[in-house]
Amino acid sequence: MSSVAPFATGRHGSEHYGDGPLELHADVVIIGAGAGGCATAAALSERGARVIVLEEGRHWLPQDFKANTTFAFKNLYQGRGSRALRGNTILPLPGGRGVGGSTLINSAICFRCPDQVLDEWRDEHGCDTVDKPRFDAYFDRVETTIGVTVNPVSVQRNNNLIFRQGAEALGLRGDFMPRSAPGCVGCGICQYGCPTGGKFSADRTFLTVAENSGEVGIYADCRMRGVETDGARITAVTGHVLDPDTHQPRQTVRVTADQVVLSGGPIGSPLFLLANGLAENTHCGGHLVVHPTVMAMARFEQEIRPWSGVTQGYWVDCYEEGYLLQTYTCTPDQYFSTLQTAPGETTLAIMRDLKHYASAGTLVHDEDSEGRVRHTPAGPDLSYFLGDGDRQKLIAGLRKTAEVFFAAGALQVHPMRLGLRGIKRPEDIETSLPMHLSARELFLYASHPMGTCRMGADPNHSVVDPRGKVWGWANLRVADASVFPTSLGVNPQMTTMAMGLMIGEELMSEA
Repeated sequence: MSSVAPFATGRHGSEHYGDGPLELHADVVIIGAGAGGCATAAALSERGARVIVLEEGRHWLPQDFKANTTFAFKNLYQGRGSRALRGNTILPLPGGRGVGGSTLINSAICFRCPDQVLDEWRDEHGCDTVDKPRFDAYFDRVETTIGVTVNPVSVQRNNNLIFRQGAEALGLRGDFMPRSAPGCVGCGICQYGCPTGGKFSADRTFLTVAENSGEVGIYADCRMRGVETDGARITAVTGHVLDPDTHQPRQTVRVTADQVVLSGGPIGSPLFLLANGLAENTHCGGHLVVHPTVMAMARFEQEIRPWSGVTQGYWVDCYEEGYLLQTYTCTPDQYFSTLQTAPGETTLAIMRDLKHYASAGTLVHDEDSEGRVRHTPAGPDLSYFLGDGDRQKLIAGLRKTAEVFFAAGALQVHPMRLGLRGIKRPEDIETSLPMHLSARELFLYASHPMGTCRMGADPNHSVVDPRGKVWGWANLRVADASVFPTSLGVNPQMTTMAMGLMIGEELMSEA
């Protein structure tokens, strides 16, 4: 006997499920409540579909978040913050966990997908649904729904302002970044969840739109791992309720629906498909792209207090060169954990003077690198090999970052090159950062996974068709950044939401 009614609107968590098996039914079930899943739920519910959204993580309110690394890694990050890619170097790969997905922990940066990328998806991959006027309308809606704005100077504070000063001195094209954080107060802890509610994450925007339709039930603490099929269709998805504190399985969950949408993200979605034999591993899990990044810190005479202000507020447009420069901040303990200097005098000196440091980094488009997500008996295997072209762009971007800092008056720049104690003069930038540096000599970080269930018109070269439907299945779709045929070169939050709106609309047009 099921422990709750077959369908109930609103938000539910493990405390509502009782002890018996959880049995549910709806028109559409969405697995995953990140940017893609929440936008898809809104599109479906507005067209009259009754929708169940399932999420492995918890529901969160702004007052629940804590400025504590241990708390955040345990509760808000995939793999408790330890997820990484291995290949010709090691790249940490963060990802959000909870209702809202990675929008809970990102910096709320909002760029539209570049026109040339949309053109490539349509012209080279046969994605006829990716039409610029259509996606412009989606982007307009996304910006309105999630409150995209440019935060005032009063909350940008010194880390962003000093980088702007250097960029303007060099005549570079830069600006404050648009963000879905209209109420930002500059507390500098976006990566721990927004404690003020100033950031408009997906659970507080698109999922609220869906919930207000009266047609959507959101079930947190539900890890879905299996499917039942009749050979051509998915007839049910199955899994377990998780204890919200221990994350251990509790009672079973089984959901039946006419349509299934997988929105587990570019790591979770291919793993689900592969584990259940729903797609072949020729392309499913392949073509993983990310935005490789490398950071730099710079010491100034004046106080910067980098932990204060918009976490990522200013950018420099080097898109045509294959990268962007973006400021970033984090808490002091996170700065310590990411320093490339060996433990000892240099590291302690930086931490002692941290209030005088600014930080920024390079985000690379990712055009000749590629990775793969594999499902193995031992667990997920995530690999990624940095291409030579992208490696050179990282070094070029790191050089440019150093130039901006020196133009702003930096006394010393510390690029994240392993073993480098610092650069004291602009004239030493090129010799300190030679183009032959290997990937292993750079302290890299991976942002924004994409592409592991890529979309296309040819089933021999893609995982889903141009409407998000998984090849070979009548009622299974994917709606997240895994369907992107290529990397974007800009932060993908808005494009992921726009893709969710499109796939939800296409599903209902076929129903």
